[in-house]
Amino acid sequence: MILKSNLPDVKNRFIKLVLAVSAVMLLILAFSFIPRTAKAKESSFPDPARPIELVVPFAPDGKLDIMFRQLADNMQQNGVNIEVVNIAGNGGITGIEYVLGKEADGYTLLASSAATIIATLSGKTEGFRKLTTVAGLNEDPFLLVTKKGRFRDFQELLDCAEVKELSIVTAGEGTLGHKVATNLTEKLGPSFKYRLMETDGGSGEMDAVYSGLADIGILTQFEVLSNPYMQPLVILTGGHSQDAMLRSIPTINEEGITLDIPGSSFCSVMVRNDIPQNVITILAGLVEEAYYSDDFQNFQKSYSLLSLYLPLNQGDSFFQELVKKYD
Repeated sequence: MILKSNLPDVKNRFIKLVLAVSAVMLLILAFSFIPRTAKAKESSFPDPARPIELVVPFAPDGKLDIMFRQLADNMQQNGVNIEVVNIAGNGGITGIEYVLGKEADGYTLLASSAATIIATLSGKTEGFRKLTTVAGLNEDPFLLVTKKGRFRDFQELLDCAEVKELSIVTAGEGTLGHKVATNLTEKLGPSFKYRLMETDGGSGEMDAVYSGLADIGILTQFEVLSNPYMQPLVILTGGHSQDAMLRSIPTINEEGITLDIPGSSFCSVMVRNDIPQNVITILAGLVEEAYYSDDFQNFQKSYSLLSLYLPLNQGDSFFQELVKKYD
């Protein structure tokens, strides 16, 4: 009788067992690794325990401050740990420099307006050259305003300026309002007697006009609608306001004057451009969610802000086109 050896079968079974155990171990390692990686990525930014600073480069209570506080409130409602910080000074330059001096980690955002462009073009800050757009938000037209009862209309203002020096208040040399004022007075010619006053933004311009310290001011439509004591004389853009209260106010073009620069302010959220792209993308998502909330949309409509949501590269492209117009 010939006895057959069963060693090959034992060997095969052993190999199959080793392979099965190895496969199970690999699966265990794979599934245990994926959650840890996902969890690390999810919690790395933003850290719920660390607040994000949204820097408004002007004093409190101004248009930029009020609007970005509304945006921050809506981000907080969505679970984002964010706080608004006012760093005023030098026409917005102090706040811009503060943002540029912080770490490139996504925890410092700039509440940007056209002042970012003007401040950079003035040569006093690297500004937009070291910033990138997280999201464009809206545009807000500028108006030439006075205290109610001071002048009936734009023509009475011009007549007065031929015989008496008038004071014009702006948010400072590094702001669009100041540049618009300068361009406007150049167009009005030497018969228009004036002197420029500067503030650090915020409510300073409105306070100066309301108190009589300044005869006229360059304010945004948002600021005019939020202050019933302001009387708009002319809209400093080519188009009429969409707001019912301001629809009858003439445009600067209708008064026979064409400005060389846009008379409206583009607002956006910006960060340092050396921040990792994945962090910027996350920030864009957080801003977008807050922007399209019912609260923020109703807020924009109540002040007739021109909605202009432009994420990431779209916002940067639009911003660069504005730079060309202001330069």
